[in-house]
Amino acid sequence: MNPSLGDRPIAGRLQPMRRPIAQGVRWLDSRTAWRRRIPIRGRIALFGAGVVALTVVVFSIAVYALVDGSLHSQQDVAIQRRGVAVWSILQAGGGLPRGAERFRSDLNTSVDPLVELFDSNGTPLYYTEYVNGTAPEIPFGFLQSASADGSVGNVRPQNGPLLRAYARPVTGPGGVAGYVLVGQPEAAVAAQLGDLRFFLIAGSLLSLLGAGLLSWFVAGRALRPLDAMANTAEDIGRTQDLSRRLPATPVNDEIGRLQRSFNQMLRQLEDAYLRLRSALTAQRRFVADASHELRTPLTTIRGNVGLLLKRDDITTEDRSAALHDIASESERMSRMVQDLLTLARADAGYHLEKFPLDLRPVVEDVSRQAQKLQPTREVELLDGQPSIVTGNADAIKQLVWILIDNAFKHTADGGHVQVQLQPGNGWTSLVVSDDGPGIAARDLERIFERFYQSDVARTGEGTGLGLAIARWIAKEHGGRVYAGNSPQGGARFTVELPVAAKS
Repeated sequence: MNPSLGDRPIAGRLQPMRRPIAQGVRWLDSRTAWRRRIPIRGRIALFGAGVVALTVVVFSIAVYALVDGSLHSQQDVAIQRRGVAVWSILQAGGGLPRGAERFRSDLNTSVDPLVELFDSNGTPLYYTEYVNGTAPEIPFGFLQSASADGSVGNVRPQNGPLLRAYARPVTGPGGVAGYVLVGQPEAAVAAQLGDLRFFLIAGSLLSLLGAGLLSWFVAGRALRPLDAMANTAEDIGRTQDLSRRLPATPVNDEIGRLQRSFNQMLRQLEDAYLRLRSALTAQRRFVADASHELRTPLTTIRGNVGLLLKRDDITTEDRSAALHDIASESERMSRMVQDLLTLARADAGYHLEKFPLDLRPVVEDVSRQAQKLQPTREVELLDGQPSIVTGNADAIKQLVWILIDNAFKHTADGGHVQVQLQPGNGWTSLVVSDDGPGIAARDLERIFERFYQSDVARTGEGTGLGLAIARWIAKEHGGRVYAGNSPQGGARFTVELPVAAKS
């Protein structure tokens, strides 16, 4: 059950107030829009000065109130004590003196205490101070309102200043014989309070000024790293130099964390920029190389097609040779496009599905099929031992095919190709070696680049993409492939793959 006022819910009663409140907030926001143009340093200085000002004002008001109460209390005690002393003398039979005390002063210009005696009708009999040359005329009602034990209150004589006075009746055999009044001008306390107000106001203004200046200085020092960050960001945007860094600070505060985060962001941006530039450079080279490689078979195909279309007197042998060239170059283009598609998927972040598999059957199948395709060369599988890895069977088969096919291209008829599995502790090695001319030292790493073919290998049969695909397959399986030369001569390719974890 919702709380309600009367027969309407509280939310319903408050609903009409929301619109005026929202309008008031929008009006206040529009009238104070200038605050958004104040810099952060100014806002911090204003906030610090405001907090100090509020604290000082509250403290000053409290001090002023305490001192005001203390001074009035002291004044009341002083005039009451003196009044009691005079009353005691008179009440003991000392008599009521008449006239004025000599060397008296004017209450309008003096703060000396006043002692004044009155008869029962309120007529002044004796006074120690005067007002404009005459006895202070105290309202008779104030004297009559005094209690038997004496009363303290404020009273203003005719044409005189405001007094803080103690009044008490003097009794005799017939009743009230007169009155005693002891007072002091309020100017005595007001002067002291005025000095205190001046001190508090001056101190508040000085504190406000000091707090504003100190907050401005501290905010400037605190925001100096932010200025450096802004200047660095502007310089980086202007010069495109992502290698710049902010100086490290040993202080582990918010500014220090921001500096480290900013430097980390710059490092990541620089790495991303370098990777992007490298990728763009590789992409341009890739497109240029692909265009160059595709231009040769296209030129051959176009030349042969043109020959077949323009010549009617071509012989059967020439026609057959032209068609054979067209078919051969088309097949080469098809292989190249398939290889380009594989590498494009690799560049796009494509990952293979992997399962535990034994490398030995895969290597045996590829070796057997390769021997049938190249009967003029010998393919020998040495010590094929079971080797369990986590991989993709089709990709592993393609990797082995690439290495054996590369060995075929670099061996003459009657050549010898060896394939060997070498299980190890944590790694399995697949070694494919041949008895060809080997690989020049300068080409051991470059042969894995796309479209790169060493001088010895430029036979015109390959696409220059096979070894690049082999490297990607090995890397996708968490391994690597590298080239070398065997001690007996010829090239030697080694693929290292991690052994599958035992379940």
